[in-house]
Amino acid sequence: MKRYFEISTHALVITAFMALSFTGRLDAPSIAIFAAGVLWSLYRTIRQLPTLLGGRGTFYLSCAYIAFFVADNLILSRSFVTSTVHMVLFLELAKLHQKKSDRDYFYLIVLAFLMVLAAASLTIDLSFLITLLLFLIALVATLMSFEIVRSQRLHGNETGSGNGTLTGISVWASAWIVLLGTGLFFVIPRMGTGYFSRATVPPVLLSGFGDNVRLGEIGQIKLSSALVMRARRVSGRPSSGLKWRGIALDRFDGRSWQKTDINRDEIQPLDSGVYSIQPLEHASNGVRYDILLEPMATSTLFGPYHIRSVTNRQQAIVVDHDDSIYVRIQQQRRIQYEVLSEIPNRAESVHDAPPDNMDRYLQLPQKIDPRVIELAEKITKGATSPFEKASLIESYLRRNYLYTLNLTWTPGTQPLLTFLFETKNGHCEYFASAMTILARAAGIPARLINGFQMGEFNPIGSDYIVRESDAHSWTEAYFPGRGWMEFDATPPDVRATDTGIAAQFGRYRDALEMAWISYILVYDADTQTRLFRNAQDRVQSLQAGFRDETDKWSMRTKEFADWISSAFRRAGSIWFSLIVFVTAAGVAAVQQRRVLRTKWRIWNLRKGHGDADRDVVAHLFFSAARLAVRRKPSRMPSQTWREWASGVPDASRRSVVLRALAVFEKSLYGVEPVSNSDFSILENAIRELKG
Repeated sequence: MKRYFEISTHALVITAFMALSFTGRLDAPSIAIFAAGVLWSLYRTIRQLPTLLGGRGTFYLSCAYIAFFVADNLILSRSFVTSTVHMVLFLELAKLHQKKSDRDYFYLIVLAFLMVLAAASLTIDLSFLITLLLFLIALVATLMSFEIVRSQRLHGNETGSGNGTLTGISVWASAWIVLLGTGLFFVIPRMGTGYFSRATVPPVLLSGFGDNVRLGEIGQIKLSSALVMRARRVSGRPSSGLKWRGIALDRFDGRSWQKTDINRDEIQPLDSGVYSIQPLEHASNGVRYDILLEPMATSTLFGPYHIRSVTNRQQAIVVDHDDSIYVRIQQQRRIQYEVLSEIPNRAESVHDAPPDNMDRYLQLPQKIDPRVIELAEKITKGATSPFEKASLIESYLRRNYLYTLNLTWTPGTQPLLTFLFETKNGHCEYFASAMTILARAAGIPARLINGFQMGEFNPIGSDYIVRESDAHSWTEAYFPGRGWMEFDATPPDVRATDTGIAAQFGRYRDALEMAWISYILVYDADTQTRLFRNAQDRVQSLQAGFRDETDKWSMRTKEFADWISSAFRRAGSIWFSLIVFVTAAGVAAVQQRRVLRTKWRIWNLRKGHGDADRDVVAHLFFSAARLAVRRKPSRMPSQTWREWASGVPDASRRSVVLRALAVFEKSLYGVEPVSNSDFSILENAIRELKG
């Protein structure tokens, strides 16, 4: 048992070290040295080799490390926190390699716990949950085996077995601790937003979503696969080709886009943290999405256009005059919010008021190249409406230009002109800029939108995974009576979706990580209230469904009873009589199935097929007995069949019955099975009795 305890102590230290290593904050030399030291100590423990360090050696080594700690703090790590972590790792190794008392084992357990605590302060990733569960199992096993070893030493009983049983108990105890802790975690009222939700994560998207964006910045973002957000549809009909709208830009100088109207209006929240922006035009077009946004270097909130309301308790919401949504203060942590958007049909009319200062959506760069005006006129020639003109421009760019992220040309001072008239290939920003400028040249108010494509749908978690590589630009054009409408001139990306085992495993990991973030990291009072409300709604829905099913069955039973009653009233009907006859015949056939089966065998035997058995013999004998007395045999309970047959009054009939009885007794008590000749004896007996 002592050996088991020492191995479980090493497992405790290793799992704590794994939790600290997975944070990414520990340097490679420390990881290599500590891992080698722990594994060497574990090897010596398994082989039951003597310890390397004594008390004096540990003392001298610790004194030497004090000097190294100062050098580490001032020269090597240049960080008090990092050098302190190094010192904790050194103390762990020193304790592992020296001869240990009960107090030393206690110090090892405390130091391992401090390592896990440090990991909790450095990371909020899902890897911490996995290592924490392993640490919990190792901790339970260590504490239980430690107490058993102490008890054996005090009572002088060193015989130890049942290590496998102790491991099983440790796993089960850890499982119950996790279940109980999970229940308490979700039930205990939230007094704040929690520690994990305040943990900082390096922000993403350093460009592309500001008030001034140069051509090419979105293309740089698309080269990264960093996670931006996850979105799950809560209600409303699904939509294909949806885009997550971000910021709108209206002024173009030939190289960059700017936002001229930077004024923002703060919205006052309603009950439950709902910020209402505009009522729905058509309730059937409403769709709700629950969005979990990663820390970003922008205050922009993303959602499908047109966003009608935002539900968010933690940050104040502001809007600009271009229908973009922001938090008032840029956040350095994850944000979870819900948007209600309206996804209109292109054929539907809306009652949006014309935007203020329409001229800013018709602005063209100074000294614009005449070729741009000529190209716009050429594309829209023959169009009879502004909507038709915009559609022609969109289809022209899609047909005649190529999409690529690997630009082989230098943008220069006029990147849009180079794209339109020379290279004719580029990424989404060039297509969106060309679409917007050509629409304006054709007299259509337009603005450029930066946001994200829909992303990858994860069927495991039923959510969309949006990455920086999904960054996208498109155009919104304004039409009287229809409002702002989306146009995307960028040709579709033909890259194949990965469907291999690694991709499938990644989807499971993403779904698990989504649950970890939604229900653990950002689990606050609002999330708890929403979770309880959803659970209550589900219970009420189940109750309502059960009541509906009960009512349906009651109605069906009543309808069946009414049908039976009306059928009885129509008893003279031939169809009802036929149904009753077939039903009665079926019931009788089921009840007499054994007799019918026996008669079927007798019929086959008469045709020369099959063999006689006990049921056939019994059926034929009982038929002969009835014929002998011309009624059902009245055999007393105390009588045997031979006693009864001997009392048959007619001597000739008695002799026939006795021949049949011999066959019957042979089938019941004989060693040899009945044969077809026995069947013939019974058949002859029945014919004689009938004659």
